[in-house]
Amino acid sequence: MALIEVQDLVKTYKISQKDAGMLGYIKHLFHPKYKEHMAVNHIDFQIEEGELVGYIGENGAGKSTTIKMLTGLLTPTSGKVTVNGIVPYEKRIQNNRQIGAVFGQKTRVMVGLASH
Repeated sequence: MALIEVQDLVKTYKISQKDAGMLGYIKHLFHPKYKEHMAVNHIDFQIEEGELVGYIGENGAGKSTTIKMLTGLLTPTSGKVTVNGIVPYEKRIQNNRQIGAVFGQKTRVMVGLASH
């Protein structure tokens, strides 16, 4: 069994769409419109114990969103995530005792798993 397993992972967000000005604000109060934004689009990967991995991609590619789902900060829209046999968003405290994630500058994100 892989230490980290991600299967068909998807995360979407609803983004409100308002017209400009006060009239747009009032209109949105009574008839809100939303656009769906897909941050993570059906990704799959496995990381075995002892592997060293780099997670790279363009700005807006879903890297931070994926890491947040691995740490349990976000719940996936669909798909499956397990970290060391734990579903992160179901057992966030137990999961976070085993991993560390540092979100500093936008150019740096570090994640590590504690050894057993």
